[in-house]
Amino acid sequence: MKVPLRFQITEYDCATTTLQNAISFLFKREEIPAEIVRTISLYTLDCYDNEGDIGEGGTSKAAMALMSSWIKNYANSHDFALKSEHYLNEDVNIDIITKCLKKNGCVVLRTYQKCEHYCLITEIDNDFVYLWDPYYIEEKYYDTDKLIEVVFDEPFKFNRKVAMSRFLSSTHNDFALGPIKNRECLCLYTKER
Repeated sequence: MKVPLRFQITEYDCATTTLQNAISFLFKREEIPAEIVRTISLYTLDCYDNEGDIGEGGTSKAAMALMSSWIKNYANSHDFALKSEHYLNEDVNIDIITKCLKKNGCVVLRTYQKCEHYCLITEIDNDFVYLWDPYYIEEKYYDTDKLIEVVFDEPFKFNRKVAMSRFLSSTHNDFALGPIKNRECLCLYTKER
């Protein structure tokens, strides 16, 4: 049975929640090993904030790279049908994202929502990027931003439609790819056993 995608429970766990959502998007609940959920929780929330509080600085790119490597090793040693590819900077582009989605995958993307933020891309077409933003907001939150639409009736797929012009932007606007030097994504998809 598939389960609906979920929201983060703190201001900081967007990466944790998005990685768990990626696994939920790709697999049925009964197919997901507990060790994957445990490891996501262990490896994320590794950054300190300005006051020295662990986790309240979110999740680092190094932790995401480590998570990608762990997934590869786990999948190979446990015959688990999951593949992970970690990309940075100029390698994070519409072509690599589209390629992953065409393989029935999903993309954990480091983007922006007032600050650096992780979300899950699940679909794409010529006009929009469809993503699950783990940060719960009110329905009217983006009423003044015509490039983003809040969606409430696709709990297994996406809760935002982002115009391609916004997504491809190298700005710090919400859900933009952002400046090339800051880009990061994790492409996840099932593989043949």
